[in-house]
Amino acid sequence: MPAPRPPLICLICLLLLPTGHATTSGEDIPLTIAVRSMVDRPFQGFRKAPLKEHGKLYHIGYIQETLQDVKLVRPVDEGMLRHHLGVELAKRGFREITGEESPDIILTVHYGRGLLHNPYLDDTIVNENTNPPTVTIIGGIPTQLMRQKEHNFEMKLQNANFEKLFIRITAWANPAKQDPPKPGKKFKPKALWKTTIVIDDPAGRDLNHFMEKMLAAGAKYFDREIEEEEALIRTDLPEGHVKLGDAKVVNDDEKR
Repeated sequence: MPAPRPPLICLICLLLLPTGHATTSGEDIPLTIAVRSMVDRPFQGFRKAPLKEHGKLYHIGYIQETLQDVKLVRPVDEGMLRHHLGVELAKRGFREITGEESPDIILTVHYGRGLLHNPYLDDTIVNENTNPPTVTIIGGIPTQLMRQKEHNFEMKLQNANFEKLFIRITAWANPAKQDPPKPGKKFKPKALWKTTIVIDDPAGRDLNHFMEKMLAAGAKYFDREIEEEEALIRTDLPEGHVKLGDAKVVNDDEKR
């Protein structure tokens, strides 16, 4: 008579956060954050206006998800997003208005997942009606051709085509401090600077766990222009944790 098999011990309610992947070593796993930043510099004659620092007294107009066909892994805690943004702004001399103060800039925050504009194709025209899409290089100086010969440029270009998890902060001029429109013209809001922070793998990452590191990486570029298409910041993944439920004994009869 065969010896009875021992009962099977099952652990339920196993949850791995934030990436959904278990790690057995204590080594840090790198996280690559890409930051894209622009500053409004209208042309003055044949050249762009010099860079200037804009005001730092701010008001947050709204924080809003950019809706896509595919949803985020989990709903975002917008209150926490606002908190982390405020912390990073304060570190860099920005201050939120109080009382009857009038802000220098009004910030809008968009977040979500999706296919974003590829900054590595700025010197081209992309025709998406062909299969595959065709790219035409524009401009008197073939900047795109020269850049494509640089180390890792093609890899960065291809990676920027993938879906991203992103946070975008845009600073708008206070309408009350803008010049009135010319007769017959409509008032147009003026964007002073914009910073977009992205990471890969939006289908497997919860933005709630990554927003703090993303904002810390991107805040140093607020109201700053980046010479390259994007700045790449490598840091450690946020620490995860494992939740174990109660152990349950499953007998052979139950398994059937």
